[in-house]
Amino acid sequence: MDKRSFVKGLGSALLAPWAAALSTPARASTGYPSKPITLIQPYAPGGPTDQHLRVLAEEVGKILGQPVLIDSRPGANGVTAAAALTRAAPDGYTLGVLPASVYREPYINKVPFDPNTSFSYIALLSDYSFGLAVRHDAPWKTWADLVADAKKRPGAINIGATGGALSTPRIGMEEAMDAAGIKMNMVPYKGDADVVTAVLGGHIDASPLSGVAVPHITAGKMRYLVMLTAQRVPQFPELPTLKESGINVYIDSPYGVAGPKGMDPARMAQLNAAFHQALLSPAGKRVMEQLNQQPNYKAAQDYQRYASEAYVREKARVDWMRQKGLL
Repeated sequence: MDKRSFVKGLGSALLAPWAAALSTPARASTGYPSKPITLIQPYAPGGPTDQHLRVLAEEVGKILGQPVLIDSRPGANGVTAAAALTRAAPDGYTLGVLPASVYREPYINKVPFDPNTSFSYIALLSDYSFGLAVRHDAPWKTWADLVADAKKRPGAINIGATGGALSTPRIGMEEAMDAAGIKMNMVPYKGDADVVTAVLGGHIDASPLSGVAVPHITAGKMRYLVMLTAQRVPQFPELPTLKESGINVYIDSPYGVAGPKGMDPARMAQLNAAFHQALLSPAGKRVMEQLNQQPNYKAAQDYQRYASEAYVREKARVDWMRQKGLL
């Protein structure tokens, strides 16, 4: 054997144990998980959260060597998973998805959790990219067009929003209307599928929609007037944001995975690594592109810090809604 072949063979031999370790399920060194994990998501099946999580659950299941089963529990302003975690054992076999409404709901209704103390925050995952969607033949081409029409016809334009009076999209639109000095009629819908159908059917004029609008935009049935994000999005780079249009408002609505209070830090770290890997996997990137979303990953400590800060911010938003008579 010549020197080059010997070195190549030696390198392969040295790398083999590392390659084997990378291909071994993450439970090998800890014994966890030894059975399927349940991931509670607080929205109806088929929506953007459900679509994203089903892909991540499959990828995480491969990494951990046990299935991750999605348990959809819609309702209660998106806090069903948070409530369920307060009754679950902190063994890592019951996890939940926490949307932005978890930090708002305690100021409005009696809930069995405190965002500061009731959860083991594992990983923040992504954020919805909302845009103000209209049907393809709508008379407005820009946010300025819509504002001009709304000023001529106060309360005549109907805007649909999912999740009730205190959903994040609804609040964002109320803030945008207040900043623009206009009044449009807000129409509540139970889920994304319902509001999409209403826009396409001409029953409402517009709606703040996340990735559920993308297939209809691609098909030429819908279009965005303006993005409701902090920055322009890669999929629609030509579309300005509300902030660029003179309205300092954007919809910030990230979601992540948490467990019950008191989880073993080692299991939390194991889950965090698995969800992070799944988020950035080819399948994870592909579904986010389909949903017009970006990774918004935060590890446990940063996620906990974000949650505490969001809890403070949401109090100010709820106080504003009350002052405006919207509650």
